[in-house]
Amino acid sequence: RNYINTKGRVYMITIADVARKAHVSAMTVSRVINNTATVSEATRQRVLDAMESLSYVPNSVARSLIIGKTHTIGLVLADLTNPFFTTIARGAEDTAHDHRYRLILCDHDDNPSKEKQYIDALISARVDGMVIVPANDSSKSTLSKLDCHKIPFVLLDRLVDNIEADTIIGNNREAAFRLTQHLIDQGHRKIAIIIGPQDIYTARERFNGYLEALGSNYLPILPQLITQTSFEPYHKKKDDQPHLFATIATWMSSADRPTAIIAANNMVAIAVLQQLKALHLRCEEDVALVCFEEIDPHGILEPSLTCAAQPAYQLGKLAVSTLFDRLMHPESPIRTITLPIELHYRSSSSLPKQRESVKSTSEMGA
Repeated sequence: RNYINTKGRVYMITIADVARKAHVSAMTVSRVINNTATVSEATRQRVLDAMESLSYVPNSVARSLIIGKTHTIGLVLADLTNPFFTTIARGAEDTAHDHRYRLILCDHDDNPSKEKQYIDALISARVDGMVIVPANDSSKSTLSKLDCHKIPFVLLDRLVDNIEADTIIGNNREAAFRLTQHLIDQGHRKIAIIIGPQDIYTARERFNGYLEALGSNYLPILPQLITQTSFEPYHKKKDDQPHLFATIATWMSSADRPTAIIAANNMVAIAVLQQLKALHLRCEEDVALVCFEEIDPHGILEPSLTCAAQPAYQLGKLAVSTLFDRLMHPESPIRTITLPIELHYRSSSSLPKQRESVKSTSEMGA
C-alpha cells in the first residue's frame, strides 16, 4: 500500500522501510518474505510486525522472478452458470488455498477461440500450472502449446486424443448405460435422448452408453428420438433453443411419443422442463425426464429429477492435488484417474401414469 508522509508526498513502502522499522538488513527481510534461509523466530516475528505496521505487501512479480514460481495456477472451465462447474471451482479453490496458491478462474463457454485466449493469457501471467476442461477436440493445438512452454497441466472431465497429461474424469459411458437401463427397467421402451456436441468427449461417451443399453436390451435405435444441442450457457442458446423446443413439441404431439427423455446435462434438462411447461405438460405425469449432473441436490423440486451425478467437488479437489503432485514430481508417470458416477433415483424416471394405466389394462385383458 502507499504511504503518505508528513509533507503530503506519496511513495511506495519498500523492503528498506521494513528493514529500518524492524532494525534488520534488507536481506533479512527478503529471507523472511521468501522463506529462503534460516532466520531466528524472534527476528522473523519482528520483521512480520514491521510489515503489518507499515501495511507492506510484497511485490509478487519481483518475488516470482527471484524464486522462479508465481504460486498461481489457472483453472479453465466450460460454463460457470452450470452448478457442476461452479462446484468444481469450489473444490479446486479450496485445495489451492490450502497449498497457499492463488487460483485464476477462466470460463471458455465451450468456445475454442475463447479458450485459446485465456490459456495464452495464463501463459503470459507465468502461472505454475493449469487445470483445464477442454472446449472440444479442437483444443489439441492449444494444449500442445503448454508443452512447448513446459507448463504442467491436468485435463479435467474431458479427454482430447493424442494429448498426454494427467487426467481426472468420470465414467460417463457406464453412467449413461446405467441411466438408460434404469429407464428400461421402469418399463420404458421409447426413450428419446438430447445429446451434446459429438466433438466433446463426455457427450460422445454418454451417447455411446445410451446406444449400448438399447442394444443390450434388443431395443431399436429410433433416429427420430435422437436430437443434438449445444453445451453453451443457457442464456446464450439463442439459435439452439427454437430447434430444441420444436423437437420436443414434435415428440410430445406424436401418437407414438416417447415415454422418457434423457437430457445431455442439467442445463439441457432445465430447457426441457421449460418447454414441457409451455406445452402444458408435466414431467412424471406426461413423460419421464432424467439427466446427467445434479440439478436438485436437496430434492426440493417436484418432481425431483433422477440423474447421473459426478462428484463435482471431489473432481476439482483431486485435479488440483494431482497438479501439485506433478509440480513436485515432474518425471512421474502420467495418470488417468476415473471416478465413479452415482445414480440418484427419483420419481421423475417413473413410467408416465397414463402409460401405466394402459399397461395395466392390457395385462388385465391378457
